[in-house]
Amino acid sequence: MKRIVLFSTPDNNDNFHEILNLIFPSDIKDKRPLFMPSQDIPNTPHKFLDDWKGFARGHHLKIDFIDNSKIDATSEIEKLMKSNILVISGGDPFQLLINLRKSGLDNVITQFTKKKEFILAGYSAGAYILTPILDTAKILNENYPGGKKCKTQDKLKDFTGLGIVDFEIIAHYSETQHREIFKNYIENNIRSVKNIADDEFLVIDF
Repeated sequence: MKRIVLFSTPDNNDNFHEILNLIFPSDIKDKRPLFMPSQDIPNTPHKFLDDWKGFARGHHLKIDFIDNSKIDATSEIEKLMKSNILVISGGDPFQLLINLRKSGLDNVITQFTKKKEFILAGYSAGAYILTPILDTAKILNENYPGGKKCKTQDKLKDFTGLGIVDFEIIAHYSETQHREIFKNYIENNIRSVKNIADDEFLVIDF
């Protein structure tokens, strides 16, 4: 089985039980899951780590964690190449992109998708990072009430994502809040842009 799962949030998501079944499918007998927070592990709230421990435990699994902020990421690369399920969290998509490039894990995640069997799941920032470019995340950030939410955007000049999927997304999409903001971008974009509301998800099976 080869599968990519993209969604916006695990919180207050009526479809999250179905999403977890897609991430931890019965078709894969020897599951070796990893959870990658969008920022470094020491600064990740314990709740996020505990939540994913609980989600995995509900499927009779133990989940390990991977830190994308390590400059010497040898041990993290080894973890990733030994695993077959990777979940990348929400958070700051720009810091996530910076961390992945510095650690070299951007290339290793791409290699991960060459395995004969894998599940790659990303939500919010973790979903944006799998697309060809983070322009939609940039637009959302620049239109955040009160000014940019993620100041790390200013550290980037190249917003190219991993390109593991060939379309762009708008996470946390709300028709009333976002339709006008993205109207021109979507109409003039050469790539497909898929909206993912908080209760929605996308699944790509190979």
